[in-house]
Amino acid sequence: MNNNYKYVRMFSNCIPVLGKDKSVIYDLQRKQMFNIPNDLYTFIQLFEEHTISEIFELCGEDNKEVVEEYFQFLKAKELTFLINEDEIKLFPKLSMKWASPAKISNAIIEISERTYPLFEKIIKYLTALGCEYLYIKIRIPESYIIIKDIVEKLTTSSIFSIAFEAKFNANERMVDYEQLVVKYKRIETIFLLSKEPLKTTSSKILITPFKKFVNKKECFFTVNISLFTESQKYNTYFNKKIFINKEGMLLNAPEAEEVFGNITDTTFEDLVKIIDSEKFQKYWRINKDVITECKNCELRYMCVDNRVPQKSKEGNYFFTSKCELKM
Repeated sequence: MNNNYKYVRMFSNCIPVLGKDKSVIYDLQRKQMFNIPNDLYTFIQLFEEHTISEIFELCGEDNKEVVEEYFQFLKAKELTFLINEDEIKLFPKLSMKWASPAKISNAIIEISERTYPLFEKIIKYLTALGCEYLYIKIRIPESYIIIKDIVEKLTTSSIFSIAFEAKFNANERMVDYEQLVVKYKRIETIFLLSKEPLKTTSSKILITPFKKFVNKKECFFTVNISLFTESQKYNTYFNKKIFINKEGMLLNAPEAEEVFGNITDTTFEDLVKIIDSEKFQKYWRINKDVITECKNCELRYMCVDNRVPQKSKEGNYFFTSKCELKM
């Protein structure tokens, strides 16, 4: 069958993103990424208006071999398919609309001697706000016992996913942690900080030295439809986030400076007013496309960079520190 007059289309969930030095194809359904040269990104743009035969003609005889290699690569990775002209309207592009009914979608909580007794109050508030994702930093001894108690308290909660960051203590057993992540499906990851080398059979338990933990690049990159669409208009780290530190102080995130009260004496009505305020949402809509260091990065729609953006006198956004995340 002659395909010269057919059109090539990327699957709607496979989206090429142009970068300064290279580009990436985000496969949002399979949660994968494919690094590609910028020339291939430009080549893909030809699919929109030209048939296969027209693309070969536009690229010229000298580039015939390269064009064939590009088509073969895209086909081998299952990123494209062929259609007739009258079928084009049947394959619309993926909608970039993103919406969340939650006032707060994710929270970071430091569990200390002060905040631990307030945990049930905190969860009650977060559940009412629609929060689905928790990142909990254990700042008191007996990490295993605290984690076990917390996940048991969340049994009937709407919290969808929980990650823990805790110190592995000398009197604890790795097998207990491994059984914990098997029993409680809500546990997404347990980051165990340890000075000594440890081994585990669980993919949900990540062991790391204290100093190296903050540099774990894989913690900052996620390829999926939700994050990709959210990143089109919002800052995927600060958006709809709340942080409760070990003193109970309320902030947008650990990296933010402004404190909005203390959970100890904050009512739910007070908390809603805080979250709805312009000051609390200061960084929510500063997405990567408007930040000088990020707008030409091919990873900008999968990155959850936690640096605080600054605003120049000219109205541009920038970072005061160098990016250490890019792979």
